[in-house]
Amino acid sequence: MIRDILRAALVLAVLAVGTSLVVEARWQLAMIDAAHRGLVASHAAPPQWQPMPTPAHAAPATPAEAPLRRLGRAALDMADAALGVVR
Repeated sequence: MIRDILRAALVLAVLAVGTSLVVEARWQLAMIDAAHRGLVASHAAPPQWQPMPTPAHAAPATPAEAPLRRLGRAALDMADAALGVVR
């Protein structure tokens, strides 16, 4: 029984670390993309008759746009459920 508890704790720890790594990598890629878009946009100004586009990082992320975020939340929910079972 103790081995099962240790295995479950190890699985939960691996899921938590993996989720944090995926979220961190996704955040860094988004920041790199936003910086690149800002750098490109600063060199090419739109004509005066066109409205200024809104930056991509200003729009809130929807679940349809962020599948990795949904996966991370699902993994955390599963880990919380597993902790509830262990308790």
